[in-house]
Amino acid sequence: MKNFLLASAFVLACGMASCSSNESPIASACPPNTPCSVRLTILHTSDIHSRLLSFDQVITQVDSDLGLGSLNSVANVGGVARMAYILGRERARSDRALHLDSGDCFQGAPIFNFFAGEPEVRALSAMGTDAAVIGNHEFDRGPTNVAIQMQKWANFPVLAANYKWEDVSLPNYAQLATVARPFTVFNQEGLKVAVIGMANLSSLSSVYDQPNKLSITPLNTVDVAQFYVDLLRPYVDVVIMLTHLGLDVDQRMVRGTTGIDLVLGGHNHVVINPPQELRDCSADPQNPGFIWAADPNNRPDPGGSPPDDPEPELKGPAGKFDPQFHPWQFKRPCTPRKVTIAHSGSFSKYVGRLDLILSNDPKDATPTGAEKDYDALNKFEIISSRYTAFPIDASVPEDPVVQEMLLPYRRGLDIVADLNILAGYSPDGARRISSTGGDSPLGNIVATGMWLRNGIQTDFSLTNSTGIRADLLPGVITTEQMYNIFPFDNSISKMQLSGLEVQQLFDYVARRSASRGCTSQIQIAGARVRMNCAGCTRENAKGPCMRDEDCRFGGTGSCVFAEGANVGQCTLSACADQVYIGSGNKQCGSDTDCADNGVVNPGSCDPNTKRCQALINDTNRYELATSNYLAGGGSGFRVLQRNTTQFDTKIQQRDALIDYIRQGRACGYKDPTGDATRDPANGLKLCAADADCKSEGDFVCACNANTEASRTGDATVCNTVSECGPGQGRCVRRDCRNAVATFHDRDCAQNPNREGCRLVLNACSSAGEECKILACVDKSIGNFSDGRLEMIGR
Repeated sequence: MKNFLLASAFVLACGMASCSSNESPIASACPPNTPCSVRLTILHTSDIHSRLLSFDQVITQVDSDLGLGSLNSVANVGGVARMAYILGRERARSDRALHLDSGDCFQGAPIFNFFAGEPEVRALSAMGTDAAVIGNHEFDRGPTNVAIQMQKWANFPVLAANYKWEDVSLPNYAQLATVARPFTVFNQEGLKVAVIGMANLSSLSSVYDQPNKLSITPLNTVDVAQFYVDLLRPYVDVVIMLTHLGLDVDQRMVRGTTGIDLVLGGHNHVVINPPQELRDCSADPQNPGFIWAADPNNRPDPGGSPPDDPEPELKGPAGKFDPQFHPWQFKRPCTPRKVTIAHSGSFSKYVGRLDLILSNDPKDATPTGAEKDYDALNKFEIISSRYTAFPIDASVPEDPVVQEMLLPYRRGLDIVADLNILAGYSPDGARRISSTGGDSPLGNIVATGMWLRNGIQTDFSLTNSTGIRADLLPGVITTEQMYNIFPFDNSISKMQLSGLEVQQLFDYVARRSASRGCTSQIQIAGARVRMNCAGCTRENAKGPCMRDEDCRFGGTGSCVFAEGANVGQCTLSACADQVYIGSGNKQCGSDTDCADNGVVNPGSCDPNTKRCQALINDTNRYELATSNYLAGGGSGFRVLQRNTTQFDTKIQQRDALIDYIRQGRACGYKDPTGDATRDPANGLKLCAADADCKSEGDFVCACNANTEASRTGDATVCNTVSECGPGQGRCVRRDCRNAVATFHDRDCAQNPNREGCRLVLNACSSAGEECKILACVDKSIGNFSDGRLEMIGR
């Protein structure tokens, strides 16, 4: 502790004295003994997730509303060279400006898989980042890797106040302890700004196991935030919390503390425009005006009784103490103030600019309108703010310094990984999130690919929805897209579960999904599940009990005793009402056809196969395929972590998805059996001219060298100019031929001999031949939501 305080004192003194500058710092933002108003600009980025290079994306409603592009169009967005241009432009427009990043610059694109975070940190440094907080994905290659990358390349403070590191004198200590600091202080033309970093805890569940491989002990968010606010407040004018906690934790932190001015958050990948304004000093939002604070005069005694009020009417939460829920703490009175919370999106798609006007004049800065309520300790208060989210689209120029810095990595990717290998063609793409909150088209493809993979082939499969990081775009499917969808190098693990464990697994998923808007946090294959976010209705969900474990699925329910009762009643929150795995041969048209001894189970008739599904049995054994991340307890899946039958197949989820897609048929396939008009090898219709393909839809007759190309913008349009010889032509989708030709022409554009490349390649002719064999990602391989995950109470 002594060393920690000395280090904190040095950082504080360094920040106050502007240690990084040879110039004398300005002592104050105001004239001597005179209150004033000043301006401060905050440039905010977050969750870049290795999207250092621009990429194509389907524009969602949210992105469209924020000006990134037209709804449902495919647009080229992002890239840190464009981001750097906006940051430089906006910084030049302000006298006081700070660029603060809310973490998770690692993981999300192939550049991280091959360069382990080096270009990400170099990019942040090249952009002039003033400070960044540590995100959970910074640890994806382990704590040593992030420490090395930050030590070598970061020219900005790396923050994490809520991590307690192992003693650096111990063997195998966390090297990140020598890099990270709890806070930093900036002198902005006399305005002293403290930035405190609050790193992620919710997604790093392993840190709660002690000891753990990250060498981190997590600290209480509210307590740590208040400690550093109290430490810094006498010396600074403004306190900013730079967090990677998520919005809900940001809000709890604000309510449970006093003295914070601004929270810049990340982790949820959202843009909050306009920013939220929340009252601090509201540990009890219904009765604001206090926070719970540790009493320095009462050291917690594990064997003793926490203090309580002597008067009976003040005992418990009504008085100064609450020994049951806040032991060894007391109510610290304070005056609620407005605190601004801003989040600025993800994937290098936006730069947030927050323009603040701050004042230390009691008439302006009082939180209540009465000058007497102004706390001089808080110094400057935010009296007004304006937020702008700058979209990063193809119209934004690239910063030449960052562009040049990225060039070796771009070329290196071309050498070490051929990301332009085609895996298939998707006419409509596949969304990773369903509008119903249940199974999604892309989620079903991913889970089915795991479930049916050679060497896997289990009873059912399950993966986390958040592990699928991008939609499958319409058009050609490349290896690079597969990396964008599955950036994590997670492999598939197999394990045996009892029926009881399967029920516990899906009950946990139901609770987790209910807390996230009743949107399923998993994607599955081989099973059908009805998850009830509003509460259990299944027959065994309620009943008499003596303890929580009697409620059948103890992690889900609790045994509640009425006053004076000797026997309790089980109370379950969200749960999986019905779980079906496997089916028999019984055909069905409705659930009634599947009645078991007169009992009709909702969802028992699979509408796709028209077969009755089998409810799980507590004592049966079921084999599961899941990711090694979930198998290791990631995202709180403890029911899987404790399973002792786990076997890691070392087959990556990404490879399973690629293999499953490649096994599909080409677009236009129909069973050729007994049909002389179709190729018996690939099921495509035989043709000599485009007119022969009219019955197929918007198809063209493709054969070698029967096309010529024209260009519309950067898109290639293929036109049929001659008929195909006998037996050579096959009907292929017109949009497939054009898309593949455009893809090849863009590839040629990177070649020094561009026109020579195009002449030799003959993109349209090659595209027609490729569309005869490229797998079609459509409903034939399960590219649709089929209701296998039904969300009730949404």
